[in-house]
Amino acid sequence: MSNEKITALAKAVATGKADAQKLAHEAISARIAPGEILIKALIPAMKKVGEGMQEEEYAFPEIQSAVKALQSVLDILRPALEGASSSTGIQKWEGAGELYELGGHLVTFLDKGAELQGYDLILFLDECIRGLLEQVALPCHKQAASTHK
Repeated sequence: MSNEKITALAKAVATGKADAQKLAHEAISARIAPGEILIKALIPAMKKVGEGMQEEEYAFPEIQSAVKALQSVLDILRPALEGASSSTGIQKWEGAGELYELGGHLVTFLDKGAELQGYDLILFLDECIRGLLEQVALPCHKQAASTHK
């Protein structure tokens, strides 16, 4: 049963579904550990997003929806892990470029965080969100500016 919940949550985050937060609550209620949710659902979901970007299957709206779903789940998990010790070795986002290049960087970035656990993994995903939103917002602002001429 827990595998079904993890799979459903990963799919909801990867596809930016609004029910991701509800599924996270259900997973916690089913006594799935927050760390397991991070490692088995959220990391694979964001890797799927990165792969979708590489294959040009994901555009800016899909990325933003996935990030929003990820944030909603992290908001649920954060209190359970906030008291845990944290290291200062969190990777900083350095990705840039076209959308498909950004997807490749996202997958590589997630691989670099594979050894992290607990609250460090939440901080790592926060850095991932920050970086993605920075990069995804740039083309949107350029596009909006060009349509207002």
